[in-house]
Amino acid sequence: MGARALIPVCLLGLAMTAFPQSARVQKDIAKHQAEYASETDTVRRAKIVAKLGQAESKAAQQSVDIGNFVEALDFMKDYDEKASETDRALDKMGVNPESHSNGFRQLQISVRENLRTVRQIANRAAFDQRQPFLDLAKHLDALNQKLLGELFPRRPRAASEEKQ
Repeated sequence: MGARALIPVCLLGLAMTAFPQSARVQKDIAKHQAEYASETDTVRRAKIVAKLGQAESKAAQQSVDIGNFVEALDFMKDYDEKASETDRALDKMGVNPESHSNGFRQLQISVRENLRTVRQIANRAAFDQRQPFLDLAKHLDALNQKLLGELFPRRPRAASEEKQ
């Protein structure tokens, strides 16, 4: 393989590091962000946040794969903001999530999945870069627990509680 044959390979490598997210992931993020911004129905917005969360999670993982933890944090913070905003909007609807779970359920599942992604990224990050991910994980965990409490308010008592 000659030096001229290596030039396109090197350029491709540089392009991949300059744009760590695949074109499809970038397209999905842009599409879901536009849908989220234009949607007025809260339940449909919650479903869009779930799709956006998947795309931003993929983008964050791709950023981590090339060592760009700052960009990964930006993607996950964006998701956290939209998930929190959607949770507040669902609460304002005034419906009982236990009997009308549409929107709440999708948001809770999405938050749980993205919480797992944030924890995985935190484990891969250098010690001095972990704290923002741990703070974000703490916030997502609190949101997840809140949504679980709303969806399943009548949880069975734990065995340790029954013995006391």
